[in-house]
Amino acid sequence: MERWFSRITMFWMLFLGEVQSQDWTKCSTGCTCDGNKMSVTCNGLKNVPNDIQKDAKKLNLEYNSLSKLSPTAFQSLTTLRQLYLSNNQLQALPIGVFDQLVNLADLRLNTNQLTSLPPGIFDKLTKLTWLRLDTNKLQSLPHGVFDKLTELKTLYLHDNQLRSVPDKAFDKLSKLETIELIGNDWDCESCDILYLSQWIRDNGNKVKISNTNMDDPDGVTCQGTMESVNKITKENTFQAGCPTTTQQMATSPASTTTTETMTVREKQTKPRMKIFQEELFSKASIFFCQVIFTQHVSLVVIHILAEIPLLHIVCVVRKP
Repeated sequence: MERWFSRITMFWMLFLGEVQSQDWTKCSTGCTCDGNKMSVTCNGLKNVPNDIQKDAKKLNLEYNSLSKLSPTAFQSLTTLRQLYLSNNQLQALPIGVFDQLVNLADLRLNTNQLTSLPPGIFDKLTKLTWLRLDTNKLQSLPHGVFDKLTELKTLYLHDNQLRSVPDKAFDKLSKLETIELIGNDWDCESCDILYLSQWIRDNGNKVKISNTNMDDPDGVTCQGTMESVNKITKENTFQAGCPTTTQQMATSPASTTTTETMTVREKQTKPRMKIFQEELFSKASIFFCQVIFTQHVSLVVIHILAEIPLLHIVCVVRKP
């Protein structure tokens, strides 16, 4: 009998100790806690509290004055499913800051001052279904940044400063239903835009107008024009300006001199119109020079030809 009594007493002591450790009547300073929904909302903060309930499911830190995060800010919140960090002043994210949030489904980082993302920043968030990165100052995305987000359904990237996305950036997002891309500086004169262009053509039903569920694949437009990104193709826009896989291999350091490699790279990055003009000028120059040498045209005629706009032919002719 005494043995059973001691076991029951020990059980209750452990139970009461656990209840006390998760006491929702004691909330972090500047925060309000809802034990039923296991949610914490904080206001007027400059730093993330270090005593947030460990079994919290939702942490709302929107509309605070957070300018930076500690790499260990969320390390004990392994049960967290929703984390709202929007409408703060975050300029960067430390590597590994989200690594412990293995159950996170909803992450909102919109309306901050983020200019870049660390490689692998979302790799541990394999249960994430909703990700907001819109209304920041993102200028580029790391290669493979979304590769581990195989459960992601909603991705907001609108209203940033993105000029392109990495090759295969969205290929692993097999469950994606909604993506917003408008309001960026999409550079349609760069070969790097071709992946995004093709992806939009293949997934037009996922590209939405902001805050609606309406398809809008044509609404993602090139910087400075109203031309739709999904209309950009190598065949009708870049002509020979963008390399194929074979061309890229041919210009590798093992088979090409430094000078030749630089020439190829320069051609790849030049605007398509400039490439066309230079090729036209080169062919025209050769033709006119051949005519001049063959017919022994006078230097006066050469000077006249040289004044023709856009040609500027320069030939050195010596009369016999």
